[in-house]
Amino acid sequence: MKTTIELPDALMHRAKVAAAQRRTTFKQVMIESLEQWLSKPSTPAAVELTPEQAEIFEIDAYGVPVLRKRDRVMTNEMINEMREEMGI
Repeated sequence: MKTTIELPDALMHRAKVAAAQRRTTFKQVMIESLEQWLSKPSTPAAVELTPEQAEIFEIDAYGVPVLRKRDRVMTNEMINEMREEMGI
């Protein structure tokens, strides 16, 4: 697939020089760089809940606050009220 990206001139120059020194192409440098970057596990930013928030939310496997499961049905009005109270 072809795509167009905008890179700072200095970065592009350094990448082309490095590719030439390693006797490879800029395209190969980009492929290897993306593969290496994508192979690293992503670590979600740590989210800390206040005690009040922890009563309502829990942090999922991706580090995202989600509503706790409860025995009651949550309505849009309840969610909007919580958002207002928490300033979100």
